[in-house]
Amino acid sequence: MHERIRKTRLSDWIPLAVLLTLSVVFARPFIPAWGFVFALSFSIFFGFKWLTLKRAVAGGVRPGLRRALGYVFCWVGMDAGRFLDESRRPEIPRAGEWIAATLKTALGCVIFWIIAREVYESHALAGGYVGFTGFLLLTFFGAFHLLSLTWRHIGADAEPIMRSPLLASSPSDFWSRRWNLAFRNIDSEFVFKPAARRWGTVPAVLAAFFFSGVLHDLVTSFPVNAWYGAPTLYFMIQAAGVILEKSRAGISAGLASGLRGRAFTIALVAGPVFLLFHPPAIEHAFIPFMRAAGAL
Repeated sequence: MHERIRKTRLSDWIPLAVLLTLSVVFARPFIPAWGFVFALSFSIFFGFKWLTLKRAVAGGVRPGLRRALGYVFCWVGMDAGRFLDESRRPEIPRAGEWIAATLKTALGCVIFWIIAREVYESHALAGGYVGFTGFLLLTFFGAFHLLSLTWRHIGADAEPIMRSPLLASSPSDFWSRRWNLAFRNIDSEFVFKPAARRWGTVPAVLAAFFFSGVLHDLVTSFPVNAWYGAPTLYFMIQAAGVILEKSRAGISAGLASGLRGRAFTIALVAGPVFLLFHPPAIEHAFIPFMRAAGAL
């Protein structure tokens, strides 16, 4: 059976455009850079919440009001069809998963509020990066996992958005199945699949990663007015890596699986990571956020 193609009309993008415009016009002049990062991020988040909710309803999903409000305001994932379908019954999470999510959250807190401060005293920028690592662990890996567990416990199919990215066997495995599945879902639905239908797989890969780069430039470079294009360059490097992995040469070299695939993935993802989370963003946005949060 062929997947039903659900098109998004131009008017559907109006809420996202309005939210971004309001952030730039009314937030940027009056709040610090870190606050503007959050304003832009929430604008993108809720803009795509609307788009995915509307697409799911157009596809035949009929959620109750509570489930719909929960999806928009109390869940970080973007797989609306899966979350909103009240006929789905996810497996009840086991105790071990609750323990793991709690430990990740606690470790993130320790790194963000304790260890980063110690590192910051000897090297400010390094302390910022340590704090950023702790914040990612606290939120994306810890708190968001606990939120997933809570939703699954009460009956909503809320897949964790991080799925053991350190176990990725290839770049495509990392980006399509393990890292930030919320963003993966919107990138796939609104960029990759339409581009693949029109132009083919390779152009679609380039378009999807370019889209990722532009959005990350928007929330990291724009608020600090520095290093424009660096996040986009990072994601184009990732696109090149995925295309190489899928090529005959990449398959022959073992870049798609096994130890070579893992080593290639680590080098590709971590090697140029300072282009994505560049020093000006850490120094002028994240470190001030750490001070505001009482971590410094």
